[in-house]
Amino acid sequence: MPTLRKDRGNAWMGRVVIDGKQVDCKFFPPGKVKGPEWLAARQWEVERRKELLASSATQVTTLTGLELLLAWGEQYLDYVKRTMSRSTYVEKTTVMKAFFAYCREEGIDCVERLTKPILYQFLVDVSDAHTAHRANVYRKNLLAAWNWGIDSVEGFPQGRSVLERIKPFPVDAGERYVPPEEDIVKVLREARGQDLVMLLTYYYTGARRSEVFRLSWEKDIRLDTGQIRLIDHKGRNGQQRVRWLSMHPELIKALTWWRKARPCKVDNVFMQTQNESSMGLPFKQRLHLMNRLCAKAGVKPFGFHALRHKAAAITFTSGGLNAAQILMGHSRATTTDIYVRSAGLYSNQDSILSALGESEIGQAAEELLEQMEMEMPPEVVIREAFCNQGQVTKLVQ
Repeated sequence: MPTLRKDRGNAWMGRVVIDGKQVDCKFFPPGKVKGPEWLAARQWEVERRKELLASSATQVTTLTGLELLLAWGEQYLDYVKRTMSRSTYVEKTTVMKAFFAYCREEGIDCVERLTKPILYQFLVDVSDAHTAHRANVYRKNLLAAWNWGIDSVEGFPQGRSVLERIKPFPVDAGERYVPPEEDIVKVLREARGQDLVMLLTYYYTGARRSEVFRLSWEKDIRLDTGQIRLIDHKGRNGQQRVRWLSMHPELIKALTWWRKARPCKVDNVFMQTQNESSMGLPFKQRLHLMNRLCAKAGVKPFGFHALRHKAAAITFTSGGLNAAQILMGHSRATTTDIYVRSAGLYSNQDSILSALGESEIGQAAEELLEQMEMEMPPEVVIREAFCNQGQVTKLVQ
């Protein structure tokens, strides 16, 4: 039966489950139960299930060797395209194309020939051509594809993937730059209005870029209780994960100010304001903001993700691994710090707020917000007429 996905704007999701495993899914527009959209999703489920069962019966007798290898790659990318974001699909397509090109060069014509030495040499080639960090990204994506193949492709080798026996490449610390606190403060002093509020949101929540871009006033912000909801798709097979965080008082102050001062009353928290044609639309990217602010501040360039890492480092110093793990939204402590073997699962979030607020960045934020409140005009002109309400609502959903 179709599933109502409130996180996708009340869209209907058609699901195909075979032997207790979801093997395919597709989204349909919102609508009433048993309405046209619901019926379309239900019809797709029935027809798609028949196709997969028929295909599976054929694969049992025909898919071997090179056919199985190619089917694994094609089916996995098709699954990613349907269930994950476009950026994730582009990344995984790049990895799989490079990997299959390597297989052709080496004459690899079946999954069984993908031994540890073969896979390790592929990753070494990636590391030599690019960076160790890039090789680790390729390893992560190939491992995800392999594990998906175990569950979803008939005839795919079962058991532990040889990729798990290949350790990640040591990464030079210079590959990821995390700025000192004083440089972040200098950048914050150059930011104004929405830009400052957005940067403080990254810092006080340790959020990823996409998590902040998709924030909704209605669904994700609770100014009265001081909570914020962050959503990622870092679960197994791209499954959605939701976490609620307590907000620091300065972040509550910043968001409260922006909610009143924003020029367009739309549900997305942060919006484009550069011209009337795009007024109120949510951001998809902000390519030049950080470079521009860093140049004005006279500091070495860094991006949004550096604020996430800085927030984690400050929280770890004060509250330990568990606090940093909660802030970062990692399901495993080893993801936060691979050198620490054990950590608790829960922590009092007061230690997180205290660490972030007592830092040099937090103190500067308090000063900047007080100044911003004084600069706020007594009456904010609401440019409702210029908001692309229909387009905004569609994009947010």
